[in-house]
Order: sequence, then structure tokens, then C-alpha cells
Amino acid sequence: MEEILRLINPISLLNSKERSITEEFILVAYFILTLVIVYKTFVLIFDRLSPPADNSVRYNRRRVTRILFVVVGAVSLLPVIFSGLSYLPTVMGLAGAGIVISLKDITLNYVGWLLIHGSNGFEVGDRIEIEGIKGDVVNIGINRFTLMELSPDPKSEQSTNRLVHLPNHTIILHKVYVVKEKMGFVWDEFRIKIPHSSDWEAAEKILNGILKNSSIIDQHKIDYSVRELSKNYLVRLGKTTPIVYMNVEEGGVLFSLRYLTHIKEKRNQKARISREVLKEFGDSGIQLL
Repeated sequence: MEEILRLINPISLLNSKERSITEEFILVAYFILTLVIVYKTFVLIFDRLSPPADNSVRYNRRRVTRILFVVVGAVSLLPVIFSGLSYLPTVMGLAGAGIVISLKDITLNYVGWLLIHGSNGFEVGDRIEIEGIKGDVVNIGINRFTLMELSPDPKSEQSTNRLVHLPNHTIILHKVYVVKEKMGFVWDEFRIKIPHSSDWEAAEKILNGILKNSSIIDQHKIDYSVRELSKNYLVRLGKTTPIVYMNVEEGGVLFSLRYLTHIKEKRNQKARISREVLKEFGDSGIQLL
């Protein structure tokens, strides 16, 4: 009974100069539990005293705080672990064996983390596609990053509300497609077909007018995003204004509307254009196929 009471008493274990491996593990568990409690209390008090402006500020603040606590805790834990020098060779041997086994993946994860934070990497808020998985980056850790998965259907690209965790070394072994949050615009295409007998000139004029409507496509915002992106990247998008292509096909005249749209607004943009097309074509008596 006395031995059990000594084991559950962290002060007694800390004052002991000769500790067994079991006592060392118990002391480490106490230390980690104390560190977690202090971290949770600190975050709660800090949020109460200085409420974050939005979720992004809260996320970044907690992430930095968590990293600081881990670093401080690891440094503070070393003297506690190695205070029992009689077990140092055993501990070092076990640690060495573990490092040898897991060195490859861990090292690659650290290298991947550095690449992610490099000039050609990505950051929270960017949309990426890797290994056939598409999603928005919601977290980047030292060992892995997390995506909010998007539907694989290219017509919708809506969130599935599922989180996908990928090790950082994935970006080393696979190709990564990135759409930067700072330049979240991609080319999209919308196709419309009308009968040969319809007034194709009036239809073309209506479609050009819809694409030039600033309430549908904000060209000033697109141009500003391109200028901002060109400060860090050598970007040559060429013509960024929308355009309407026409092609005569069997069964009718096909119009292809090509325009830049925000990656997270593709579906809403098509809905806005569709409503305008139905309204304008209905008023002009132009039929759709």
C-alpha cells in the first residue's frame, strides 16, 4: 500500500534520486497531464481577456500557443527524464532503436513541412488536389496537414464536411495542384445551345452583355487579385476578360462562355449566369436546346 501511495505521489517521485523505468513513465505521464491542464487553462483565460476577432485569428493564436507549449514542455521534461542516470543507457538504447525504425517517415514529414511553408508550398485557406483528393487546407502541422474534403463531382465541388489527414511527406511523393487563396480565380466554361432558326446575333449580344455585367463578374476584383499575385509569382494569365465563343454544330449553334471565377464560387456563378440567360432569352423569344 505504501508503495502504491508513493507511485501516485508525483512529489515523492520527483524527489527520488533512483527511479525505476516504471516510475519514470509515471512521472512523465504526470508531467504531460499537468502541461495539458495548464495549456487549456491558459487558452481559456487568454480568450476571455482578449477575445479573437474571428475564427482565423483564434486558429492561428491557438496553433502558435500549442507549439510553444510543446517546445517548452519538451525542454522542461529532459532534466526530469535523465535525472536517473542509472537508466540513461537503457533509455538511449530504446530511443535509438525507435529513431532508426521511424527515421524515414519522420524525416520526410519534417522536410515536407519545410516545403509546404516554402515559396512554392501552400497555406491555410488554399485549395489543393493531391492523390485524387481535393479540398481546402484547414490545418498544417509538423507531421501532417488537414483538408476539408470536396465532392469529386466537378460540377459542384461542394464540401463533404469530412476532414482528410495526410502526412506531410505526401507532397514529396505526389504531384500537388494548388489554387492560392490570394489568387483564387480559375477559368470556367458555361455552354449554351440554341436552334439554327434562332437569332444567333441577338443571343451572342445578350451573352456578352451578361458576362460584362459587373454584378455577375467583378472584373476589377479579378484584375486586383492578378496584380497582387504577380508580386510573388511570375504570372502570365494573358487576357483575363470574359469571352463568348460560337460554333455551328449539328442540331444548333453552340455558345461557350469562358470566364474567370473564384474557385469557391463556381457553382453560385453558374447559377447567376443561368438566371440571367433564362430571363434575357425569355424576353427576346430565344429558345434553348
